[in-house]
Amino acid sequence: MTVSASPSVDPLAALDEHARRTLTRVAELLIPAAHDMPSAGDVVGDDRLRFVLTARPDLVEPLVAALRSELGDDPQARVDGLAGEEPAVLGALQLVIVAGYYTDRRVRELIGYPGQLAIEVKSWLYPAYLEEGLIDAVLARGPVWRDPATGRRAVTPGAPRTYEERAWASGSQGGNDGSDGS
Repeated sequence: MTVSASPSVDPLAALDEHARRTLTRVAELLIPAAHDMPSAGDVVGDDRLRFVLTARPDLVEPLVAALRSELGDDPQARVDGLAGEEPAVLGALQLVIVAGYYTDRRVRELIGYPGQLAIEVKSWLYPAYLEEGLIDAVLARGPVWRDPATGRRAVTPGAPRTYEERAWASGSQGGNDGSDGS
């Protein structure tokens, strides 16, 4: 059976009371209350859950699977079992909990995160992080991804190893960045 949410259907309709109680217990396990921060079990209620599942209806089905009663009532055993047998389902459960927790206004205020802010970027200025060489270590490390065809770490021959090499690798000494040079 495929469970999915559509904009006209409340995504919480797919979850019964047992599933919601189980979600609360797992949320408390994964993000317990500490250092004046509430637990995820205290935060991820119907409103947060509805917000996440409306934004990500693809998570409804794996969430229902993660909260099914056959997995028992022990939250740690549930997490351990899913980790071994159904890691994608566990990932969806964790994503729902974390997304619900960190999109809560009170949690954002407690951690001092105001939300996304617009930052003016002036493309003609050389950023301090480049001047200080902070990105050079990342570039020197090279690509960090696995080639899906081989399963091995990707290799990009001749890749630039510093920002300076990358910026000037094409041979062009600039371009139209919107600056008139002044």
